Parts: sequence; structure tokens; C-alpha cells
Amino acid sequence: MDFTQSKLSKKEWETIEVPVSETEKQILSMIKQGYHNVSIRSNETQSIYSFLKIDQSPENEYFLYKKYFDELVLKMLAKYGKGLPISNPSTNGGELKTMKSADSIRIQYLEQNIELNKPNIFEYLLLDLCKNLLKQMTKHNPKYSFYLYTLLQLKNTSIRNLNSYVMRVIDSVIAYANGLTKTSEIISNAYEFIERNTYLLKYEDRVLFPHQKELFTICRRSSSVIPKLILYTAPTGTGKTLSPIGLSENYRIIFVCVARHIGLALAKSAITMEKKVAFAFGCETASDIRLHYFSALNFTKNKRSGGIGKVDNSVGDNVEIMICDVQSYITAMHYMLAFNPAETIITYWDEPTITLDCPDHALHSVIHKNWSQNIIPTMVLSCATLPNSSEIYSIFDDFRGKFDGAELHTITSFDCKKSIPILNKDGYCVLPHFMYSDYTELIKCAEYCGQNKTLLRYFDLTEIIRFIKYVNSENMVDNAYTIDLYFAGNITEITMNRLKEYYLDMLMHIDKDNWETIYNALLNGRKRKYQSATVFEKSKSVEQLKAPTPVAGSLLSRTSSVSIPVTKTIIPEQKSSNSSGILITTTDAYTLTDGPTIFLADDVNKIGTFYVQQSKISTTVFQTILSKIAKNDETMKQIDSLEQLITSKESKAGDETDKGVIRESGRLCNESQKMMDQINKLRKVIHMVSLDPLYVPNTRPHQLLWAPGGEVRENAFLSNIGDDMAKTIMLLDIDNQLKVLLLLGIGMFIENKNTQYMEIMKQLAEEQRLFIIIASTDYIYGTNYQFCHGFIGKDLTNMTQQKTLQAMGRIGRNNIQQDYTIRFRDDDMITRLFQKQDFNLEAENMCKLFCSE
Repeated sequence: MDFTQSKLSKKEWETIEVPVSETEKQILSMIKQGYHNVSIRSNETQSIYSFLKIDQSPENEYFLYKKYFDELVLKMLAKYGKGLPISNPSTNGGELKTMKSADSIRIQYLEQNIELNKPNIFEYLLLDLCKNLLKQMTKHNPKYSFYLYTLLQLKNTSIRNLNSYVMRVIDSVIAYANGLTKTSEIISNAYEFIERNTYLLKYEDRVLFPHQKELFTICRRSSSVIPKLILYTAPTGTGKTLSPIGLSENYRIIFVCVARHIGLALAKSAITMEKKVAFAFGCETASDIRLHYFSALNFTKNKRSGGIGKVDNSVGDNVEIMICDVQSYITAMHYMLAFNPAETIITYWDEPTITLDCPDHALHSVIHKNWSQNIIPTMVLSCATLPNSSEIYSIFDDFRGKFDGAELHTITSFDCKKSIPILNKDGYCVLPHFMYSDYTELIKCAEYCGQNKTLLRYFDLTEIIRFIKYVNSENMVDNAYTIDLYFAGNITEITMNRLKEYYLDMLMHIDKDNWETIYNALLNGRKRKYQSATVFEKSKSVEQLKAPTPVAGSLLSRTSSVSIPVTKTIIPEQKSSNSSGILITTTDAYTLTDGPTIFLADDVNKIGTFYVQQSKISTTVFQTILSKIAKNDETMKQIDSLEQLITSKESKAGDETDKGVIRESGRLCNESQKMMDQINKLRKVIHMVSLDPLYVPNTRPHQLLWAPGGEVRENAFLSNIGDDMAKTIMLLDIDNQLKVLLLLGIGMFIENKNTQYMEIMKQLAEEQRLFIIIASTDYIYGTNYQFCHGFIGKDLTNMTQQKTLQAMGRIGRNNIQQDYTIRFRDDDMITRLFQKQDFNLEAENMCKLFCSE
């Protein structure tokens, strides 16, 4: 985490100019429009009408049905719907009338495109789902309910102008299947029907998150002259930091961030939407503020290229969003006030609890100064883990004391569109019903989760379903909380959120006398998330391996078996060992699926050393790698030496113009050119250092050796460093251990003197080319990359509950549902997550620092 609050680098300026993807742009556009209409819904899926773009009329509608859908319906009903009460619109649709010539010509023109785009036309999708539903029903396959549930949910989308004749067929099929389906059948298969249902994800409406709707409504409804303090709490990855783009439709925004990565991400998104942005990073005076050229009123223009040259940064009338670091807030505030009335400005403070988990920190005095000297009457404190409002009530009193008549608003949201299971150190999913044999403790936990529903995100849906099925089948819950009564037979109400809330309700309405039976039955039937069918002979330690020649950086050591191939013993199925998930360069690599993994630890070097040791690289291979690295280091030293000589010689010769050493063409003198030729020859002898795929996690040879049964899993994630990037890193002046880790696809986020290494790691992380990133807790708030799995190291046991939740928030930030896990190396940390803490350090520090005196 960069707490130095330095000015933006040239590379950072270039980064914010890179446009976001078209999908992201659509989301940003919705947020922008959503400020004015919080009920906004959009869906890019096309109906036959929207695809053809013809006039909608009864004649056209019937014509389109007969031309494109009637034959499909007839075939479907003839094959799978005989004798079923399903209507066929073509039998009573009336006379087929001739279309207008313009519409007819357009249809002829697009005829071929319709065939090619059938998967993208919504009516074809619905009919295909109907056909699959009826097909499974004729086979008496329970899977038919998957298609029923999907049809019911897709009918609720906002796709407009669907063909009414097609919809009659759909409604008729749904009515028939619905009458034969029990709610319990849907819930029993909820994992496949909801969490793994690709149809729901692909065709769902794009809408604002509930917390964004509430924020925009508060800021629109309430008069701008009324001061407001808004506590804004929502899970990470749900658009909190994009909300200022919507607010900037009516307000000027000062976005305050400690994690500059987040500020730059907002800037990139805002610039994409042509918002006028300025930056206050590392500012001591207003003259340090820099305007993006969209915001500039006065500037010079290059007559040849047309590009904007020198910008007058002192004129900020146009600035809509000022992005600043914590130390520059007061400067940024006065700058914005010079051009705007205070009541038209919102201070949007992102993650105000950063550093508040420390008893003392250098930023604490800055935070206190910002709050004390703030004169902006509308402030949003945005965070995934703000303390409860009852714990920081003194902040409200202080704000009211400064701004008369101030309104106080609390926005709290939770998102359960995806499940990110917590695994304990033994590899088991963790849920309240596994944690407490004591009924009283269980109820306390359930009540706490009900008050802090962000925890529901980390409940494994598969285990919840197992609990629901068992308790209902054994009649061990109050009658009102049985499946059929709770959901009242309405299948569309069965969503991930509702199932997890149902689970909590069940916990609190189980008869105390039944709890011991339930607890023991479910605990004994629990299985580890991942199974392993291999065991390995214990390695014999040998002397630390040293490079044959001196190398730059620290020496690399490892514990290995003696130089014989790694052996694998397949165990009979009944004796199969189980993986706890920590050996992620060997036996457990296959469990890291779909995307990169982050390993958070206090001592990142120790974790890196562990994975070098556990990679099972044979001694011979290891020595060869070190030898090549050593030779490369020696070559680089020679190159550096020659480059220094050239620089020295040319700088001296620059004054000797009478000798003609420096030519007008800029060419080097003869002696320097000879040294440059020597450098080019040396570059060609640099060795390419790489590992046999056998050692690289999740390559095919690696999986054949280490995965259970030697089965190759297509979704096992594989790094993609690339030869050019690997070569670049091999030539850096960094520890050899970092180089070997890179060969395994592992990057380290550490305080490193070599800034080029860190920039490369950030690039590889953003492009999802690393297998694992090992990082310290400094990167918990600042890391906005996409991770599918995460480890919380056992040396982080002193982390506060709020910071632990922030760490967990790094996982599952994708917009798609994949396999996610958070794996704790210490079970006590998990227990603390599900309990109310006696002492909240962040709350104490907020009360101390967010006060005027």
C-alpha cells in the first residue's frame, strides 16, 4: 500500500487513458443514467422484433410466428407434447395477412442473419428451454425442473416486444410443468439451478445494486442545502466506488482514497464516460493539482497534431470529480470551493477505516485534521466494513455540532449473487451449524449473522441445501418454516438470497431438543471440499543448495528429496487421503480453478520459500536453473559496466566538439560503437530460463502426476507469464527466489527496491497471468484485481474482524459465477468472524479521530 501519497507517475497518467471494455462501459452508462431513474433496467438480449426493427402490429406478429416459430412448436409438441394440455397458437391465430412491403423487404434482407443469430434471439432460447423441459419430462427425469425454474426466472426479465404467440406456448408449458413440481424439488437442486445456472447470469437484467438506489434516492430527494452524513456499507466488488459517477450528475465530487489504485480505477471509468476529472495526489498547495484535459478551460494546442499541450491547472470551473489522496484533501477541498458553493459538493471518502486497525499510525493525525477542518456539508463514508452506527454515534453528534440540521443516513447492503465458501485448515466448509454443538451458542451466532448479512456471502450453498433437506425430511423445524409453507409454492421466490435467509430462520426455529441429533448427523456426514487420491514419500532434507557461482540477490535454499525422481503412490479408494488445500504447487494445484489465487500473509518471504521447497523440483534441475541465473547475472554485470563506460565517454566527449566526436546524426564515436557492438553480442548469449512443464502447476504433465487419479481438469487455472516477460524478470536485480517463483507462476507483492519488478507484477496480476500472488496485508485494501481463491495465513491471527472481512473481499470480484474459496490457515480466525467482538478497534479509532477537537 502506498502511504507516501506521492504524485501520479507518467505511467499512471497513461493507464487512466486506456478505455474500459464495452461491457463495463454499458454498466457505467447505467450508473450515470440510474442517478435520474433508480428503477432503470436494461437488457441487451433481442426479441425477434428488436432484431428485425420492423413495426409491431397484430398482422406482423402472427406473420413472424408462422414464418419462424410455428414449425418449431409443431415439431416439439408432436415429439414430446402428445396428449398434454399445451395450446398451439397456430390453430386459432386467424388469417395470415400480407405484410407491408417495407417490412417484407427488410425481413428478406435479414433472412440469413436470423439463421446465424438464433442463439441471440430470445424467443428461440425460450422455445429451446421448453423443448428440453418436455423432453426430460417424457423421460421422467427430475432435471426437467431445471428448465422450468430457468423459464420462470427469464420471464421476469425486461426484454421487450416478445412475440405473444410464442409466449402463449411458453406459458402453457410452464403451467403444465408447474402443476407437477414441488418446491422441495427446486431447493434440493438449488446449487445447479441457481448458482451454476449460466442462463440466469447471461440473460439477467442489468440493474443498480440496492445500495446504489438508496444512495441516489437520498441525494436526489433531500435538498442540497441540508447537510448530510451518509454511512455507506456494501460488500466489495458491488460498485460502491463507481457510485460517484452517478452522483456527479448533480454534484461536484471530491473522492478521497488511501488506496490510489482505487482512485485511478475510478478515474479511468469516469474519463470513459467523459466526466471532467482532476487529481490531487501529493499536493501541498493548489498549484500541485492537475487537471485531465477534459477539464481544462485554458490550454495550448499543437497546431500540427491538434493535441492539447500545456494545461492551466489553476482554473477548475469544469471539474466534476476531484480524486485526491488523504493528505491532499484539505488542499483539494479549498480548490473545489473556489469554483463551487459548498452545498453543491459531496465529499466521498472511500474506505475511511484504512489504518484504523492500528493503535497508532502516521495517517491518523491526517485523518483527524481532514475531519476537523472539513467544511463540505455533505459527506459519504463508504466502506465494506464500517462499524455499526451504535458504535460510532459520537461521530454523528460531532457532525451535527458542525452543521446545523444535518441529516444522518445509514445504508447497509449485502450481496448473495455468488457463494464464496470458507474452508478451515482441514479443508472443510464452515457454516454455523457445524461450529456449535451448544444450542445457545448457535442461536447467538445465527442472530449475529442476521444482523450482519454480508456474512451470508460466505455460506456454502451446497451445505445449506444439505441442512435444509435433512431438517425438513426429519420434521425437526417449526411447521411454519417447512419448505412448502415458507416459500408458499412460489418457485420464483427461490433465489440464493432467500435460501440463505431461510437457512438462518431455520436455525432460530429448531427445537432445542433436536439440536444434538441434527448437529451430529450433519457433522458426521460432512466431506472435505476437495479430495486427494495420492500420498507422497516424506522428503529427506539435504544441505542448502548454493549457486555454483556468486549471484546477485540472496542465495536460494530449499529442502528436497535426494536427486531421484519424485515418486507417487496411488492409494486404494477406501484409503484415499484428503487434502487440506495448502500444497498448491503439487497435490492441491488442481483445486485452484478458473482464475488466480491470492495468499495473504504477514511474512510473504516465508510463504515464498515454502512453495519453492514444496515444488518438488529435482536437485539436478534446480542446480541448472541457478547456474543459468548466475551466468545471466554475470553477463548483465558486464553489460552494465560497458553501458556506464559509454555514458561516461560520451558525456566527456560532448565538450570536445573540436575533435568531432559527437556527430550531428547522434551516432556514437568509434570506440563507443565497438562497446555497443559488444553489448549486443552479450545480450544474445543471455540464457532463457524455464521450467519443465512437469513442475509448473496445472500444466497437463503436472496434473497427470499430481491430480487425483491423474485426471486433467480443464478449469484448473494455469499461469501464462510468456517468454518475453519471463526473460525481462530474469534480468532484473532481484532475489533469485523471486525468479524461481515466477517460473512456477507465483508473484510477490512486497516492499521491494526494484520498482520495475513490482510494476511487472501489477501488470501480470491485472491481466490474470499469474497462478498465485503472495501479498502482505498492506495490499488488502489496495488490491482490486480478480481472484477466484484466497488463503489467509496463520500469521495474521491478530487481524481485526473488519480487516479480515476486507481480506475476504479480495475474492470473487468477478461478474460471473465460478468456483470460489477462502481458505483459512487458523480456525480461530473463522470463529471470531461469526461472533460479536467485545472490542472494536476501528470503531474506537473512528470515534477518536472523526471529531472536531
